[in-house]
Amino acid sequence: MRNVGIKAKLVCGAACIVIGLGGAATVHSVLQLRQLLRQEMMERVEAQALNWIEANYAAVFTTGDRITLDRALDELRKKSGIAYVSLAGTDGRLRAAVGLPEGLPPPGIAQNGPPARQWSQLEDADNLRYFDLIMRIPATGTEMSGDLGAMFSVATDGARAAGSSSLGLLRVGVDRKQIDNKLYVLVLRNVALAGLLVLLAVMASWILAKRIVDPITEMGEAAEKISAGDLSQRVMRGIGLRDELGELVRNFNAMAERLKQNRAEMDLLYAGLEEKVRERTLELEKANRKLEELDRRKSESLSTASHELRTPLTSIKAHAELLLDAVNPSPGEVHQSLEIINESADRLTRLISDILDLRRIEDGVESWRMGEADLRAVVLEAGRLLNPHADERGVELQLADVPHQRIWMDSDHIQRVVTNLMGNAIKFSPSGATVRVGFGRSALSGPRRAEPGEFVRVWVADDGPGIPPEEHESIFLPFYRAERAQAGVPGAGLGLAISRGIVFHHQGEIWVESAVGAGSTFYFTIPLTNPQEATRRKAAGALG
Repeated sequence: MRNVGIKAKLVCGAACIVIGLGGAATVHSVLQLRQLLRQEMMERVEAQALNWIEANYAAVFTTGDRITLDRALDELRKKSGIAYVSLAGTDGRLRAAVGLPEGLPPPGIAQNGPPARQWSQLEDADNLRYFDLIMRIPATGTEMSGDLGAMFSVATDGARAAGSSSLGLLRVGVDRKQIDNKLYVLVLRNVALAGLLVLLAVMASWILAKRIVDPITEMGEAAEKISAGDLSQRVMRGIGLRDELGELVRNFNAMAERLKQNRAEMDLLYAGLEEKVRERTLELEKANRKLEELDRRKSESLSTASHELRTPLTSIKAHAELLLDAVNPSPGEVHQSLEIINESADRLTRLISDILDLRRIEDGVESWRMGEADLRAVVLEAGRLLNPHADERGVELQLADVPHQRIWMDSDHIQRVVTNLMGNAIKFSPSGATVRVGFGRSALSGPRRAEPGEFVRVWVADDGPGIPPEEHESIFLPFYRAERAQAGVPGAGLGLAISRGIVFHHQGEIWVESAVGAGSTFYFTIPLTNPQEATRRKAAGALG
């Protein structure tokens, strides 16, 4: 059956089911019919025997002529289906018989007892089988009419006097062929009916299988062509059916149409793939150049760091040697050298401290003391500390009159950010310039991530020489101070890098807006509330 089609399998399966059910029904019906035929035969023969006894009661017991009895028995034997008849007396001797086969066993009923009928199945010497009825002829006339009972009371008185309840035995045999022939005809009819049903079932199964299999076959052929690349294939058989098969055909066609649309979309995508690959290649090249630039800047940073560390050390060493080599130095020379050594040591200490702070921030090991604090107080404190430096430079420090604002932050670190930005603005502003500081609300974290939320935005603006656009990102790198070094402004280039790390830790952003000759404005943002608490509240609100 592995190589047989599904249509043949469906037809064969339906035929087998019908044949099995039909065969079981036929066997059951034949058994029932055989039982009914036997019951009908027994009832009919018993009725015929009773009628014969009633009709020949007088002749049986008033004559002993064998010829007369044979003639009477022959009338009963001629009834439909009866093969032989015999009559026996009360002593068991055979009084008359018609058609009695040879070798038939004698009757097995006792002479004494109540009226009885007994059926049995017997075989004669030729192995012919019979249904054999042994019927008592009652002496009391119980089964006769009232007149017959009265008419033969004298005869029955003699039988009763002898202690016998019957006047003899009537034996009737029926050939089993009579029933078997009828049963055979019924079996043939049932077989013919079953064959007709099988034929009808096969035809119906063939029509149903064709209705199911043909669309599936066409679908398989279409699927094979679609897999080969022909997406125009559609299935038309069964498309109008309003059942699961019709739904399958329509879904298959919809899938094929969708594949065709996807092919068209893919063709459009592939059409621009080469251009996109070229663009991605350029982006990778640009990224590689950026990496190379970062490596270069890292090397420069290391070189700058070495230079920055070497400068105060050189100054300390030079003046220390000067003191050691001097013979009877004057107090003024000693004091001057010690001041230079002290300033260089302070500078070296600050530089090392900044490097360590930057390293701790970048490595995530910096200690933070987060909590609610007043940003206005932090800004004012930074301005108070830098006022002397601004006055020394001839720069006006202008702090905007802003309200108190409590936010979630590490106040010491944020004050360091504000101090760095204000200190840079003072250093790069010419004498007579103004440095402006203020803050306000913002709905976005900044121009890079642009995360929505509630943020405070702090800004520091100066009237300095400005920063070229290509350096807007570089200035936040460690030790980046090439343009400042050319301008003769002191510094190691770590302040903005440290500030960026602090702001990023607060989940904010820091950036600059500047143009050459137009001054610079530095911005940074920090969230108004604890970001973790805000996230928790947002999740709780979503669940609620």
